[in-house]
Amino acid sequence: MIIKKTTLSITLFALIFVQRISAQDSPEWAKDLIIYEVATRGFTSPDGPESGTFKSAQEKLPYLQKLGITGIWLTGTNLGDPKHFYNIWTQYACVDPARLDPALGTPEEFKSFIDEAHRQGIKVFMDVITHGVMSDSPLIGEHPEWFKGGSWGMTDFDWYGDRKDLDEWWVKTFTDWVTDYGVDGYRLDVNIYRPDLWIRIKQNAAAVGHPIVVFNEAWVHSEGTGDFLQRMVTLSNQRKGPDMNVLLHRDVAKHYQQFDYFRILEVGIQYMDDSRDYGYFDVKPFLDAAIYGYYDSSPKGALKLTLLNAPAQPTLEKQEPQRLRIEGVNPDKVIRNISIRPLGWTLRYNFGIHGSFLAGFTGSDRYEIEITPFVPDRLLYSTQLSSHDDGWEGSPLDKNPYVAEGSRSMFGYSFLFTPSIPLFMSGEEFDADYIPLPTHTPDLYGKGEPGKGRWLYASMLDWEQLKQPSKRDMLDDVTRMIAIRKADADLFRPVTSDKKPPLKALSLQAVGVDSDSIPVPYMLYNDRKAIVVCGNTTDRTVKGIVNISLAGTPLENATQLQITDLWNGGKAKRIKAADLQKFPVVMKPDKTKRGGVAVLKIETVRDEI
Repeated sequence: MIIKKTTLSITLFALIFVQRISAQDSPEWAKDLIIYEVATRGFTSPDGPESGTFKSAQEKLPYLQKLGITGIWLTGTNLGDPKHFYNIWTQYACVDPARLDPALGTPEEFKSFIDEAHRQGIKVFMDVITHGVMSDSPLIGEHPEWFKGGSWGMTDFDWYGDRKDLDEWWVKTFTDWVTDYGVDGYRLDVNIYRPDLWIRIKQNAAAVGHPIVVFNEAWVHSEGTGDFLQRMVTLSNQRKGPDMNVLLHRDVAKHYQQFDYFRILEVGIQYMDDSRDYGYFDVKPFLDAAIYGYYDSSPKGALKLTLLNAPAQPTLEKQEPQRLRIEGVNPDKVIRNISIRPLGWTLRYNFGIHGSFLAGFTGSDRYEIEITPFVPDRLLYSTQLSSHDDGWEGSPLDKNPYVAEGSRSMFGYSFLFTPSIPLFMSGEEFDADYIPLPTHTPDLYGKGEPGKGRWLYASMLDWEQLKQPSKRDMLDDVTRMIAIRKADADLFRPVTSDKKPPLKALSLQAVGVDSDSIPVPYMLYNDRKAIVVCGNTTDRTVKGIVNISLAGTPLENATQLQITDLWNGGKAKRIKAADLQKFPVVMKPDKTKRGGVAVLKIETVRDEI
């Protein structure tokens, strides 16, 4: 970093992570994952609330296989504290990541669960609490030198203290879960911290013929270790439900077209007294600050930001430097940290304090920073419909924290029919009514009236709800969506994030409904076929004409085609390419059986000789 001080400003020249991250080869099966999150204690209730075990979860595996699930994210395995978070047992209040919690079952029962999942064609991923352990963990007494500081009311590992024995223990622990039990990978809570250790773990797994995947919670640098992300894109605000600011709700093609665009949205200045000033560029499309991680819950900002150059449209392979002016800084305070927040990433890029490095700038009200945009890991695309964190502290206590709540359009158009790895919470597939565990409180650390919280991790699934016709209809429709996805998996498999999926927007003219209120149809394609997806988010039947243009695709010169209505069934029909330009579609109301979407498959036909 070069610092040049003038009478009016300080200019900082900085490069943010300019090294290109090498791609990590993911197992081929990772591209076909459909991930279903299971909070073990509440997923089943064989003996009342919080009584779920590996054994009772194993009994549900045939149900998941029939649903079409190919991966289970198991958020309940290791020894945990029974009250620390929300006054319930959680994986996240980890006592020892090397031990199973005996309340969940024996090691033999855990192994049996994984073996049976594999027989059903389902991979199993453990949740890893990477930052630390509960402060009363025996590990701290045995190895006090392994720990430093704390977060989330816990004691943190000293990841940067050159603790070689900690490193070796960590690598052995998570290699053993693979070699001894057959675990297929890990979801890393909060952060990866030490990518080098996870590279070793993945290498150890591959060496014994059992390659694994690692997926991080959010946008953090994994040095090529991560395969995909839990939160690459989330369709919800974890305190408010569906986040309609997310483009996937209304324009899937546009989402993928601009996904890798590096555009600065926010700058934060943190002073040594811990006060902060903020500045924002145009945030009109991103007003829901809570889901996008703004410092300020209602972004206005005292800082004035000016982009001094207009770099060319960036790509993941080429990012032109951006020169940014920040005005309105308090010249009487010492700056502790300057952070830059770009579009689409929850990660901020910091100048200043990081570990023991301190910025210490002062005496000016204006700074200029030249940024070479960060180039992220090459990852498989992924999309999260919901997770255990929906219904987080501060959520309305009268609202169901499940996200789709019966919406076929959200489940299909925005999620399962997109070219990405889908992740969702158990219960979404049948529009489960939320039943909180009796001890669950609304406050993260256990305050408030028990039974009143809305954290989705604390949901106690009532499988008797499947006797209700509306719940069975939702389950049948989600099962059908997954079957469609798997039957044409070559179209829905995600590409890596440095590439654009073969996908284009189409136009729809609706009858009796404002077409702008209907999600923009899109088409996925390859050299043999295409699938058209339309969505209907309304409570009305939508009839319309979709213009299915094959221009710019490998099918554009095809003359003999057939089309099949995948959603409503029926035989394939021969059709001329010209007839696709005004093809009629009918979509039943959302949140009804066979409603919310239209799904059409177009294939080339060879004339018989």
